[in-house]
Amino acid sequence: MTAAALSNVLTQGCTITLVESEEIGTVGVGEATIPPIRTFNQMLGIDEREFVRETQGSFKLGIEFVDWGSLGNRYFHPFGPHGKPYDILSVHQQWLRDREAGETSNFDDLSMAWHMAKAGRFNLPSPDQRNVLSTFDYAFHFDAGRYARYLRGYSEQRGVRRVEGKIADVRLNGESGFVEGVTLQDGRTIDAELFIDCSGFRGLLIESALQ
Repeated sequence: MTAAALSNVLTQGCTITLVESEEIGTVGVGEATIPPIRTFNQMLGIDEREFVRETQGSFKLGIEFVDWGSLGNRYFHPFGPHGKPYDILSVHQQWLRDREAGETSNFDDLSMAWHMAKAGRFNLPSPDQRNVLSTFDYAFHFDAGRYARYLRGYSEQRGVRRVEGKIADVRLNGESGFVEGVTLQDGRTIDAELFIDCSGFRGLLIESALQ
């Protein structure tokens, strides 16, 4: 994702090198996302239909929390608002007022995302803000490995150089203390002006080298 984002905006005067190893496994296969993943893909200019097809994705309308507040309690966090504000009053404020007056409806029932998810149905949001079908957002479940391969192809088409290998040593600048190079297990060295550590919990650069 980092290489793809950089290759999309740094189109001149920069060389981007991605170091990764096929020997390092991923944490799980399926990935559940939240709506900012759509913003990221749109920023890259990725066609959503192609993305869903290539990652074997499905659409996600929210997150349901079971036994969250108490045993037997279920809470649905929708992507998007509960309804639309009426005049200057938010929906949840009206619902609380009506609840004090004896209203017994569930707050989830005011969410279009909840109704669609409960019915197992999906449609793209309407661009017409007057339409109730404009009152929800969505994200995806997809195969994270396929997404990584998809972004690898995207990045390489834009000039990213992918290097297969594991980092064995990190070289710091004697004066600034900044990372100025890495050495791979096979002895190859890579020097650069900027390093971004995407090694997860291992933190090869930001933790191990830079403390």
